[in-house]
Amino acid sequence: MSPSRFRLRGSTAVALGAAVALVLAAGTAAVTAAAVTTVTPPRVSTTGFPSGGSNPGIFTDTCEKASTAPNDPIMMPGMTGMSMQHDFFGNRTVTASSTAGTLRGGQTTCSTTSDASAYWTPVVYQNGHALTPSRTLLYWRTSSATASTTTTMPSGISLIAGNETATAPQSTSVIDWTCTAGPGSHPRRADTPRDCPAGSQLRLVITFPNCWDGHTFDGRNQSGAVYATDSGCPASHPIHIPQIVLHVSYPTSSGAGITLSTGPHTQGPPITGHADFVNGWNQQRMDADVAACDTAQVRCGPVHGADAAPAGGKVRTASTR
Repeated sequence: MSPSRFRLRGSTAVALGAAVALVLAAGTAAVTAAAVTTVTPPRVSTTGFPSGGSNPGIFTDTCEKASTAPNDPIMMPGMTGMSMQHDFFGNRTVTASSTAGTLRGGQTTCSTTSDASAYWTPVVYQNGHALTPSRTLLYWRTSSATASTTTTMPSGISLIAGNETATAPQSTSVIDWTCTAGPGSHPRRADTPRDCPAGSQLRLVITFPNCWDGHTFDGRNQSGAVYATDSGCPASHPIHIPQIVLHVSYPTSSGAGITLSTGPHTQGPPITGHADFVNGWNQQRMDADVAACDTAQVRCGPVHGADAAPAGGKVRTASTR
């Protein structure tokens, strides 16, 4: 087709050129405006909450059990029905193919609808019968020693705590079998389940790593995050992130006959305790709570509602954790 058919003459060409210029200018302005637009995180009021002293900066989140399935989106992505049985907490629609992107904004069992993350643990059995978790509490904490260098939980990250292939008891700083109540000032720690006082329940406490390398988001090989030591984070993982501590309580006071799932239809010893997390938080809400509670060293309580607004926390004493 001849180019001459598209030639415009005189004022028509000038007018069209001006119109095109205006459209391009408007588009450029829109792109520029979008590029410089920033979103201010919502303000979190912690007036009157405990702070300072030996208390860690902290807020909490409660998530009920959402489902049980032999799936593992981190270790066996896309392999539906081929993992060990897991109890899932938080996001209601987790599948073997779930990612942070598919979880975010979804329905959740957590106390704040801003947390659509997926958390999961192996199913706990007693004498071969699966125990349904009665309560699941998550702590998001930062010690005073690391508060000034702590950043928010990265969007899209996944983490694993514990070792599902352990052949010996794990450190109680990672996997801790305790009770919801106990004699003395604090329920004692144990690396395997034990009997609890009458009226209390067996509880599994799982502590996640809190030093990140700054670039690894996939938790599959557990190389992207490690645990801080007394001297802080190592040079290989220099970024402090809030530490997740998962408390799962089970409706039994006996530690006898406890086993954990090891496959779709198999069980093994309780030394293989572990937990997984895929971040499905509304990132602005997470950022705001971390800033107001963790890095500011305020002891916030449970977060609720779409705004993830925290209630006032308790002053830490010898009998509280």
